[in-house]
This record gives sequence, structure tokens and C-alpha cells, in this order.
Amino acid sequence: MFRRYNQSAAPLRHTAPYTLLAVLGGIALALAVFCGGLSISSARYDVAVGMSIAMKKAAVVLAGTAIALLVIAAVLYKLTPAEVHIQNQVKRALYHPSHGNPLRLRTGELLPRVHCKKVGDGLYDLTISAQQGSTVETLADAASAISSALNRRYEHYAIVQTDADTAFNSVTFRMDDVKIDRSLTVADVNDLLPESVTKLRVDNITTIDLTTSGSMLFAGKTRSGKTTGVISVLLQVLLMGPDQYNSSVVVVDPKQAELSRLPHTITLDEDREVRNILEALKHFTADIKYRQQILNDLSEERGDAIKWWDAGFHPSFLFIDEYIAARTIFPAKAGKDDDYCLNTFDGLVKRIITMGASAGCFCIISIAEASVQEGGLPAMLRSAMSTRVLFRPTLPEARLIWDSEKLEDFSISRVYGPGDAWFSSTDGIHDAVSFVHFPRMEFPEYRELGRLLREYYDVSARDCCSS
Repeated sequence: MFRRYNQSAAPLRHTAPYTLLAVLGGIALALAVFCGGLSISSARYDVAVGMSIAMKKAAVVLAGTAIALLVIAAVLYKLTPAEVHIQNQVKRALYHPSHGNPLRLRTGELLPRVHCKKVGDGLYDLTISAQQGSTVETLADAASAISSALNRRYEHYAIVQTDADTAFNSVTFRMDDVKIDRSLTVADVNDLLPESVTKLRVDNITTIDLTTSGSMLFAGKTRSGKTTGVISVLLQVLLMGPDQYNSSVVVVDPKQAELSRLPHTITLDEDREVRNILEALKHFTADIKYRQQILNDLSEERGDAIKWWDAGFHPSFLFIDEYIAARTIFPAKAGKDDDYCLNTFDGLVKRIITMGASAGCFCIISIAEASVQEGGLPAMLRSAMSTRVLFRPTLPEARLIWDSEKLEDFSISRVYGPGDAWFSSTDGIHDAVSFVHFPRMEFPEYRELGRLLREYYDVSARDCCSS
């Protein structure tokens, strides 16, 4: 019904059924009032008694019809799923010429099909098919018109990402209720314990899937919540405990700030050099090789590829806080018979990021500001980081982390606070950039991080002694 665009469409064309019933009910009610008025006037001015009675009966019938129509409309509106409400509003905005024809359709051209699917609390995927006259490029350009079409209970929804399918047959818009707070509020550190060694929680609907993700980039200026966000990840890893395959959680703080006060943290040497940081990276790299060899042996033994989580491994993490500051401390060139230099540091970090994930070993790099200038994060490393987070984001910084087309649907007018971030991860779900808020931890997170680091390595040491 009404499958083709019509520039001269009637005002109520493409209107939802409950809206049509409500309009008809309103018309019936108006006619009932009119007939009632005529009945009273007829009686007052001694017009034929028969006419007065007829008007009165008509008024009663019309009033009953109006009430029935309005009740049915209200019940139908109440029972209609949210997905259908959204579809109806979007169809009206795209199909009816009174909304400006955002798809630039011509009379007689096929109307695109619209389908809405709920994918989470306050999250919907709206898929619009490409048709004659409606290419995926035209559909993608209609994002603002679709957002404007959402009203009443859906006025707080906004399009946060746009994806065209690989065959260019349709465009899917992810719609999010921006008023919903999906953040985790945690009063006890043990509440952060993950359900799986491969899933790290970000908020109530977002996780970092370590089976598909690799190393991570966390960017954000001072007091953006960046370090607290990293700590929430490390606490989850520590709560899992160590495995028997040289798992580790290594924290590197080259600025000798708060993290350097914690046990088992790597910082500057007494002579203000960073040789111990270099040794820590070498040790972490050696553990990657050791863990990978175990997996290779198991794969050969069983005749099939064995993943680190199938072998009972727990994830290992290397966290380099203020990575750019760490690079500035290393000498540009090594001395004779010495590898203590920036090239060695960069080479180890590159190897960990590009080769570690298959052995369950991940690197978190923290930078205060996204930069492409000399001394910033090398472009190769940035490309290799499969999970990227920007705290209290700005569009100019975001463009240094993601391709510009991934940011087209983001509003720069929103005010972001500490812990608010833009996030992407190569897990097939969060490949597009989305908004997240890292956990609110209502406990002393630095103290708990120190305690769990101590317990983690105490358990690891006992396991080594017993073996």
C-alpha cells in the first residue's frame, strides 16, 4: 500500500493507524457537538420536533463512535511496540512531501523499506533498504531528517552511527537514547570480577572482547578520567588471578606519579634512567614467546588450533602510562655493546602490540593527547591498536584516532565529564565509534589496585615455588 512516492500525497497519507483512528475520532466528536447544538437550536426555535430528535440521536451515535475510536486509538498506541512507533515516525518523515522529501524522490519512484529492531536498552537499529532513486549515499545523508522525525517518547533518541552493508543494499542507523545512564557504579572492587576471562566490562552494555580485540589505546587530557578508566580494566584482570603460564600485570609509570607508589610497578631507576622499564618489556616479550610455544605445542598435539582461552590462560597486560613521556627519557642512540635506546623500546612495544594478542598478552598505551607530531604516537602503532578510547573527547582529537567518516554522526555540542569517552573495538559489535562511560568506582581504586597487585604476585610466586 502506497509503495511509490507521490508529490501530491493527501495530508494523512503514511500516517500511523492509531493516528488515523484518533483523527477520525476527533472528527466524529466535532460532528457530535455540532449535531447536539443543532438539536438544542431546533427545540429552542420550535423547528420540527422530528428534526430535533434526529439531531439528538445523531449526536449520541457520533459521540459514542468518537469515544470508541479514541479508546481504540489509545489502546492501539499503547500496545504498539516501540520498534513500530519508530518505523511509523520515520516512514512519515521520509515518505510524505510535507517533510521536505529528504531522499529527493520523484513521483512514481519506489519508497525504501524501513525496518526497526531493538538491540538493547534504549538502542535500536533502523535499517532502510536502497531502492530506485534511493542510493545508500542518499539514505546516509538523511540521518539528520530521521533524528528530527523522532518525537514524543523518542525525542531523546539520536543517531550515533551509520553503516552501509557491503553489498550497498541498505543503510543501518544505530539509534541511542542519550538520556539513559548505562554506566556501572561499583561500591566493592569484587563486583568488577568479570564473568569470563575474555570479557572486560566497560558499562552495562559494552564489553571489551579479548577474543577479537588486541592492544588498547587510551587517550585523554588530565582529569578526563583516563587513568581511572585504565585502572577499572586492570582491576578486572587482577581479580581473575594469575594462571600457570607466566601471566602478568605490568604497570609502567615513567613520570613517578601516583601509580609509581604502588607495589610491583616499574618506574625510573635511582639514576633517573629507565633501564628497568626496558628489562620489564623484554621479560613481557619473552613471556609472549613462552605462552605462544605452549599453544603451538597443544595445537600440534590435538591437530587443531588452540586459542589461549581454550588452553586455560588468563590474560596478561602491560600498561604504559604516559607513553610519550616514556619515549622522551630513552636516549636516541645506544652506547657500545648496549641496546639501551629509543629504538629498542619502540621495537619491543611494536612486537608486543602486533604479536601479543594470540598468546593472550595485551598492551595498554596511555597518552595525554592524540598527536601526529614528532614524538607522538607512531601511526603504525595507532593503527595496530584495535581498541581505542578517547576521554572527554573533542572532534579534532578524535580525528587523529579514527577516520573522519566514523565520526560523522557524533554531536560536538554535548558536554562530557570525567569518565565519558568515545570507544571502538574490533569485535564486530563496536567497530563503529560509540559513547561509553567507564565504571564509577565508589572505593579507593588506587589502594585496591595496590592490594590486588600484591596478592596477584604473591599467588604467582607460591605457584612457582610449588611447581
